[in-house]
Amino acid sequence: MELITKSERAKLLKSLHRYVFWVGEKIPEKVEIDGKTIKIHEFIWEMINKTELSDEDKEHIEHYITLLSKKEHEYTTYLETAEMTPENAKKIFNKTAGLLRAIMDLKELEKGPRREEERHFHERLVQRKVAEAKEFISFLEEIKKS
Repeated sequence: MELITKSERAKLLKSLHRYVFWVGEKIPEKVEIDGKTIKIHEFIWEMINKTELSDEDKEHIEHYITLLSKKEHEYTTYLETAEMTPENAKKIFNKTAGLLRAIMDLKELEKGPRREEERHFHERLVQRKVAEAKEFISFLEEIKKS
């Protein structure tokens, strides 16, 4: 059985800590924490679609941020220390990335009314970076043909 190398492990861990790497990651439908299943995707969707968050909603958001952060830390520690196959490492990486995406979305919800403006700003920023990357790849392909 082939195990993940130190360099592969370092690359995955570094990717988790890059700025806005989680954009495009899927929020998990549900997360199991302490034997309880949390339908996190459904919860976030409900909160996003509310015009105003109640104090109780804000408490739930804060509670979920805490729970998901602990779970993310657990996954990250496992990814840092456990012997595993590259396939297993990628699965843990994806689970961790999904949790980080959920945490970031919940934190945006906490910010209040400006959250929609900020989300649009980040989406435009990411779209611009993707367009620039595509242009650069196209440029490299043209050079390669020459």
